[in-house]
Amino acid sequence: MNYESRRITISYLAVIELCKMFDLPQDAPTQALSAGVEKLIFQHGNVQTTSKPETATSTQPNKSALSAMITNFKGAA
Repeated sequence: MNYESRRITISYLAVIELCKMFDLPQDAPTQALSAGVEKLIFQHGNVQTTSKPETATSTQPNKSALSAMITNFKGAA
């Protein structure tokens, strides 16, 4: 199996949420944040193993999570 490395950029608010999810300090090392992102991808990622196309479903935004992010953003500003 061939593995590739990808570099991503995540926002400060995403780092705060990631730290909350995995009970990490906000000044956690980059490796800890990377491990958290990988865990999210592999545990909650949408990996399609069949060639059958999925039907489109409507998704609703998580309003409470968005509200919490905005509140945290206002506090950081």
